[in-house]
Amino acid sequence: MSTTPRILGGPLVSVIMPCRNGMPFVGHAVERVLAQKAPLELLFVNVGSTDGSLQEVSSIADDRIRVIEAPAGTAPGPARNLAAQRANGDVLAFADADDLWRPDKLERQLRLRSDTGAALVYSDCRVIDGAGRSLGAYLSRHRPKEGTVTHRLLEENFVPLSTVLVDRAAFECVGGFHEGFRVACDYLFAIRLSLRATFALDPETLVDYRVHDGNLTADFRRTYAENVRVFDLLLADDAASFGAASLRRGRSLVLWRWAIREGMAGPAAWTEAWQRVGEALRSAGLVTGAATFASAVRGGLRNVPLRIRMARARGSNARGSNG
Repeated sequence: MSTTPRILGGPLVSVIMPCRNGMPFVGHAVERVLAQKAPLELLFVNVGSTDGSLQEVSSIADDRIRVIEAPAGTAPGPARNLAAQRANGDVLAFADADDLWRPDKLERQLRLRSDTGAALVYSDCRVIDGAGRSLGAYLSRHRPKEGTVTHRLLEENFVPLSTVLVDRAAFECVGGFHEGFRVACDYLFAIRLSLRATFALDPETLVDYRVHDGNLTADFRRTYAENVRVFDLLLADDAASFGAASLRRGRSLVLWRWAIREGMAGPAAWTEAWQRVGEALRSAGLVTGAATFASAVRGGLRNVPLRIRMARARGSNARGSNG
């Protein structure tokens, strides 16, 4: 039975949390969701957990929790789609099993949604390490935008999914998350939705985004490769909507960032780095390719200390990130 006081009225928010082996963080993450004052249900998608995560959540006595079982190996995108299909709310929010929401997150975002009419609301988040120590503000690494954001999204993904609140109708309009991606489905979703709807930004840090060596984005090569595939898919399916030149420029930016990251990995990765340089230049042409290199360098220099702290927090086995 729920004992948390809630705001009367307002839309029901269906909070979706996929989880595979979320210990020791998942219990605290669930409690932070349930501490919200807005009307909500929590759809906890158990993806074959073997570490006691399901038992931890099942021990929480709150009738707003609904457990959904997904086959082991289900990627986060399909797991979220499964929950969205079974949701009762007209508004969806996405929580990760290792992140922490601020108690007023939904209250603030629902108010901003009402004030702006935006289909998607997002916020900044505070980056923390595995022990909960603050590392800095996530969006200090990016140049976030609100309103019509398509052009900026083609340059970088500045919408942290664990901060997103989105109208269910808008989510369904773009088909939810593409199930062919493991780590970049949120980026593709945001780009496609941006053509059809406006975004609103709350600059407050409403979520604690936890960085550790279990993050999906810890493998920087997989992250960059999937981001390149995002642009390949958009070029194949939506070039007329976005503009082929803009998509090729965005693809080139990803490849330059990948090349720079390979170069930082040391001499053993330099051959790989040069391959990405060649791809970046071929993607956008020599002149535009050179310009995107400058943009990639400028972006990489934003809040370098935070980037270093995040890399260290992922541990000695971490391999970097585009997140």
